[in-house]
Amino acid sequence: MTAERTPDVESLQIYWVNQFAVPPDQPGGTRHFDFATELQRRGHRVRLIASDLNLATRTYSRRKGTTDIKPITESIRGVRFTWLTAGAYRGNNWRRVASMVVFGLATFHHLVRVERDRSTVFVGSSPHLFAALGTWAAARIRRVPFVFEVRDMWPESYSEVSGRDNGPEVALLRWISDLLYKQATAIIVLAPSNVDRICERGISRSKIVTIPNGVDLSGFAEAKGGIDLSTPGAFTFVYAGAHGPANDLETVVRAAHDLEQRGRDDIAVVLLGDGSTKEGLIALCEDLGVSNVRFVDPVSKDEIAATLRTADAGLMILAPVDLFTYGVSPNKLFDYMGAGLPVLTNVAGMVSDLVHQAGVGSTVRPGDPLALAKGMEAMADDPPADASERGEAFIRAHYDRRTLATRVEDLLSSLLSDAR
Repeated sequence: MTAERTPDVESLQIYWVNQFAVPPDQPGGTRHFDFATELQRRGHRVRLIASDLNLATRTYSRRKGTTDIKPITESIRGVRFTWLTAGAYRGNNWRRVASMVVFGLATFHHLVRVERDRSTVFVGSSPHLFAALGTWAAARIRRVPFVFEVRDMWPESYSEVSGRDNGPEVALLRWISDLLYKQATAIIVLAPSNVDRICERGISRSKIVTIPNGVDLSGFAEAKGGIDLSTPGAFTFVYAGAHGPANDLETVVRAAHDLEQRGRDDIAVVLLGDGSTKEGLIALCEDLGVSNVRFVDPVSKDEIAATLRTADAGLMILAPVDLFTYGVSPNKLFDYMGAGLPVLTNVAGMVSDLVHQAGVGSTVRPGDPLALAKGMEAMADDPPADASERGEAFIRAHYDRRTLATRVEDLLSSLLSDAR
């Protein structure tokens, strides 16, 4: 590996924790793998701490089962992963919460024992709070800077999905998040609007940095393999991502049903991914007699670009909740643009703004199957011109992972300089 570190930037030792981080040969987001690859290319040392219980498939990729609790360390394409134990689960129930708690405890147990030096930084990511909490506790004991990466806002995420604004679980999530905000040396947010929300909790704006999701364009350009999503004689929309309550894919199924009822057999939908609502969605299609929706299992990140390119447009769909108008930076949106697809979204606010700024698509009213059906019909009849070129140019200018990695390097280097 050839070091291409920015001149006068000291080599960093970074431990980055995210329960759901994956390498490109698995389904899921590769934000942390891509950052690690680029930072190591510049001469830094990165260790990714994750669980081998894959978020998309709900299966272990390394260990035999829940009784196999030893950490597993390996190098994948030059990036060192340490896989920690986490309890198995299938649905959104107490077992999923238990999995998060177990991983948080395993994170603390691991990090208090790792090698550290004067260049060490711990980064805790918040798909859930327990991993970040374990990272902070270990950083406090080891006396190293702690960076809190806010992927999901808590308790806002829980409140929006559950409908509960009060109660002991909301109070606990608020207390943990406030603790992490206050104790963090720096905070990374993925969506700019989250800065104001965190500042409202009494946090100084000066320690918050926006580093959104993005695309490894070099990897997308070289992508091969994948599966064919196209439908002969039809304009094919693809939704690629989690199938959960927050994704509101029932709206997509009912929109497809409306199109079929009106004789638009030249429009098809592929739902690519997995999650807790997938079985219910399949049952809904059977009940409605829908034949223009196809379900496809998740593909690895290595295959996602080539797979997406076989479709005609991407669907960026979320439930109609206020949090999603400001608090998300969806991987799938950037993947669609990186793959050259026009995008139809029902997410108002920041996501809609990005789609229109890039000039790659249009927006319809959230939570409305008829509005989505009309939007799909309009895009199939008149796709946005030059969406492929526009999307790639927009990603290259604003959301290329290599450029975003520079922000990570600058932030972590400045923390160590300030600490000294």
